[in-house]
Amino acid sequence: MTYSKLRGLCGILSLAGSLTLLGCGVNGNSYVRVVNASQGLSDQWSVQAGQTVIASALPFGTEGVQQQGQYATTDTSGNYRPLGAGNNQPLVIFTNPGTNLVSTTQSFLRNTSYTIVVEAAMPNTMFQTLTDNNTAPSGGNYSLRVMDTSTMAGPVDVYITGVGAPVGGSPVVGNMQFQNVTNPYLQLSPGTLEVQVTPAGNPSKVLAIQPFSPASGKIYSIFFFDPPNASAAIDPPSGSGTNKYSVLVVNDPVS
Repeated sequence: MTYSKLRGLCGILSLAGSLTLLGCGVNGNSYVRVVNASQGLSDQWSVQAGQTVIASALPFGTEGVQQQGQYATTDTSGNYRPLGAGNNQPLVIFTNPGTNLVSTTQSFLRNTSYTIVVEAAMPNTMFQTLTDNNTAPSGGNYSLRVMDTSTMAGPVDVYITGVGAPVGGSPVVGNMQFQNVTNPYLQLSPGTLEVQVTPAGNPSKVLAIQPFSPASGKIYSIFFFDPPNASAAIDPPSGSGTNKYSVLVVNDPVS
C-alpha cells in the first residue's frame, strides 16, 4: 500500500473513531414519556419529538405514552416510548399534523430516560424536560422526585405523613415554586403514607392530599397540579369537588 493511500485510510479511521466518540450520547434510542399539566388542551392534541408521536389526547393530570396499539413496532420499554436519540430534535404540540401549538428543540441522549412535562394553560403552554434517574435506591429506602407544576398556588411545602396524620414538623420539600424539581432524588423510608401539600409556611391549610404507599427499592415521581379549570377562582385554595389542586404519584421503573 502506498504512503498516500495509507495516510488516507488512517484519516478515514481517525474520522470514524471521532464520529463514534461524538455519537456515543446520541446514536440508538432514548426513552420518553409525557405528563400533562396544561389545563384546557383539547382531546385532539399530541406531543411529538423528532418524527415520533409520544402521546396523544393525554388527560390533564396524568402521565403516559401513546397507546401500544398505535405503535409502528411493538413497544417493550415499559412506561416509556422509544425515541431515536439525537441533538436538537423538534419537540412540538400539534392539533393536526403541521398545525403546531407549541414548539421548541430538545436533545435526547442514548440510553437515557426523560419525562416531558407539558405545563401551563394556553396560550402560555411550555415544555419542561426532566432527565429521569432509574437507579435503584439502597439501604431499604425508596427514591422520590417532587415537581411543582402549579402556576396558581404560589410557593408550597410538601409533606409525607402517616395516613390521617396532621401536617407537622419539617416538610420533605419546602418553598417549592412553579417548575421546581428536587434533584438529586430524595432517599426516604417506605410505609403507608400520604402526600400533603400546603402553602409555604402555612401547614394549617392543606391544598392537596394523596395516599402514598412507597416500597423499599422503588422509585417514584410526584407532581403537584393546578385545578383542571385554569380560569376558576380558588377559594378556599383547596377548591371543591373536581375543581381542586391534586397530586399525581408515578411509579417509575427501576433499572
